[in-house]
Amino acid sequence: VPVGEKAIVFGEIGLTGELRSVSHINARISEAQHLGFQKCILPYYSLKQVNSNFDAIDLIGVRNIREAFEAAVG
Repeated sequence: VPVGEKAIVFGEIGLTGELRSVSHINARISEAQHLGFQKCILPYYSLKQVNSNFDAIDLIGVRNIREAFEAAVG
């Protein structure tokens, strides 16, 4: 299933399908925005770590791989 070329996904997939946080989330989002990505799918709990104003990229927090898939193709 194709995902839009302006979407990026961050996170680690656990054995049960949950999405886990990754380090340096603000730097990753900043670079993605700089590169022209418009949608960023990231672990839900990483949203609490976002401390910058990212106005040119939509941040979508997801809890598991199913939600990530739905956000990516939706």
